[in-house]
Amino acid sequence: MSAEEQTLTPKPPKKKREFSYDQQKFIWAIIFLLPWLLGFTFLFLFPMIETLRYSFFDLTPKAGEILSEFVGFENYVYAWNTHVTQTSSFRIELLQATSDVLLNLPVLLIFSLFIAVLLNMKFRGRAIVRAIFFVPVILNSAAVATAMGGGEAMQEILSQQGIDKIFDLEYFLLEAGLAEFLITFVVGLIERIYDILALAGVPILLFLASIQSIPKHLYEAAKIEGATAYEQFWLITLPNVSPHIVTVIVYALVDTFLTSPVSTIITDELNRQNWGLSSAMAWIYVGTIMLMLVMIVLLAKGFKIGESHYE
Repeated sequence: MSAEEQTLTPKPPKKKREFSYDQQKFIWAIIFLLPWLLGFTFLFLFPMIETLRYSFFDLTPKAGEILSEFVGFENYVYAWNTHVTQTSSFRIELLQATSDVLLNLPVLLIFSLFIAVLLNMKFRGRAIVRAIFFVPVILNSAAVATAMGGGEAMQEILSQQGIDKIFDLEYFLLEAGLAEFLITFVVGLIERIYDILALAGVPILLFLASIQSIPKHLYEAAKIEGATAYEQFWLITLPNVSPHIVTVIVYALVDTFLTSPVSTIITDELNRQNWGLSSAMAWIYVGTIMLMLVMIVLLAKGFKIGESHYE
């Protein structure tokens, strides 16, 4: 072939690079996470590192400067062993918040999934019922707590009259001869009804969206095979909803800690300009949450919770 013919022969077009499904998922994940990564890097990362440095110093604000004295782990030791408030202490409130999470999470998961299954059924007024379950999320929690505080006055009146035992569930359960640990668990759950309802709005929506994304033909095939509603739930609904369980757990964990008195204690110390102490408290707080998240991830990996049902 001559040089002239070679110049006239068109070159074959280059093949476009095709990405695998996993590579496409990774690329889109980075695209969606990019705004958060930029915000975290430029707005949050530096203050986070700075608070870690502050936690090892005793800081004294002066005009135009901040005097710092290195104290090592003294702020951490004081926060855990010595710090007290008028009614409690940092350690007690942190341990109480941790126990609340451990008690609330199983009940919240079961309750949210149960309500989501019910709300997915077709009945009149379904939209109104869905809105009702989301109301605690949008209401002002402080206003609701103040309004519900009127029940304490009623309880005091009943106690003075000696008839408060009429409404005392713990008293009746003790009289029924139930084990003390079981009574404590049941009464504790009942006392947390408002907290669970306040936390359940978003998990219900997540579970409901997950249930509605399940292909309808799976249920139709199950009905043809004679599967009951109970079998359809365990074999179709629950496996397809499981990828959202970890998301609900993380949401409930973070939200429970954010609304706990621990955050108020840290803010109070910050307002008193005890910056080193408040930074140490904040890192103990963050460390507790991170430890629980690691345990949740390990449990999820062990029981294969959160993996896609179609992969």
